Amino acid sequence: MLTDETITLRDTEFKELTLIAEMEQGEALSYVVPYSLLRHQEDFEKSTIVYKSICRDDKLIGFIILALDQDGLSVELRRIVISVPGHGYGKRAVEMARELSRTEFGRQRVWLDVFETNKRARYVYEQCDFQLFGKSQHEERTLLLYETTA
Repeated sequence: MLTDETITLRDTEFKELTLIAEMEQGEALSYVVPYSLLRHQEDFEKSTIVYKSICRDDKLIGFIILALDQDGLSVELRRIVISVPGHGYGKRAVEMARELSRTEFGRQRVWLDVFETNKRARYVYEQCDFQLFGKSQHEERTLLLYETTA
């Protein structure tokens, strides 16, 4: 568990997956391809997928999904959703995910993809020292690939 003056990043509890699936259906729907509750439940059980809950004053306000790459060096920041955007929680959560990747998982690199149209997220990632390293496509939408050191 990581805590700072604004948020706590802690292990997600299985019972929170319903709320997590619901968060993807809110404002985040424009920026993420939502998973079904079943997909979240299946991924939650995988040893290479890590769910972290983002809490403010003990209230769940978001989540992060990390995928540990097989190379043993990298972590994919697969998903971050904040239910109350615009307060700086996302930036702090990204910074905490980097720290966690380095300290808990011993990884050297964190990478992610983000829809080109998601300017708010791109701004946060760039503020957290992520660098663009490529592009990809998903259902006729451009994904930008970013990376940074853990």
